[in-house]
Amino acid sequence: MKKVLIVEPHPQVRAALADLVEDEPGCELVGAVATATEAMSLVSDVSPDVVLVDADTPDRRSHQLGELFPLALLALLTAVNEPPRKCPESSAKTPHVCILKTAAPEFLRSISA
Repeated sequence: MKKVLIVEPHPQVRAALADLVEDEPGCELVGAVATATEAMSLVSDVSPDVVLVDADTPDRRSHQLGELFPLALLALLTAVNEPPRKCPESSAKTPHVCILKTAAPEFLRSISA
């Protein structure tokens, strides 16, 4: 079972992603928060395998999530038509993964396999 944490500032998008995660066999939703700061408060409570982060978030602390959850796959999600090809740098042990034009259900199936 893959434990998934969502960091998404838009309530409707966050709720939709949470529903998708909860409905996906092999995935367990361990948190859905609006900001990286809120996610940071969960460090002692959850150990996610995957952290889904809005790449366009105005929260400048989102790049620190990979450092706080060093064993988690940090997936940056974007709805932008032409997102940047390069992911932000991080000192995290696991690499960031930019999800470009991938449907959320398809992505969730790939991580829960």
